[in-house]
Amino acid sequence: MWQQTAEEIIMDEICVCGKNTTRKTSWTDLNLGRRYVVCKKFKQVDGCAYFMWLDPPMCTRARQIIPGLLRRVNRFEEDLKKKSKRERLFWVALLVSWAIMFIMAM
Repeated sequence: MWQQTAEEIIMDEICVCGKNTTRKTSWTDLNLGRRYVVCKKFKQVDGCAYFMWLDPPMCTRARQIIPGLLRRVNRFEEDLKKKSKRERLFWVALLVSWAIMFIMAM
């Protein structure tokens, strides 16, 4: 059961089968970022089929653009991680070389 107020949707936390429901977010290209509620036994053997969208569907243009933008952001974050690892390796190598030069100077 649910009811809509002026500000938000209020959901019962119990499914029709008696199990608790779970709020999730879809990360598929067609429903990216769209929230939904499912029974905890959803898609299990002898499970429940309770499923309900909380958010309305996105417009076609958003479904075309957003997945590409997310892929770009993910690639950018991966590149930053690689750069950070290379930078740490550089600093370690620099410190080791300074330590060797210090020892050789003694």
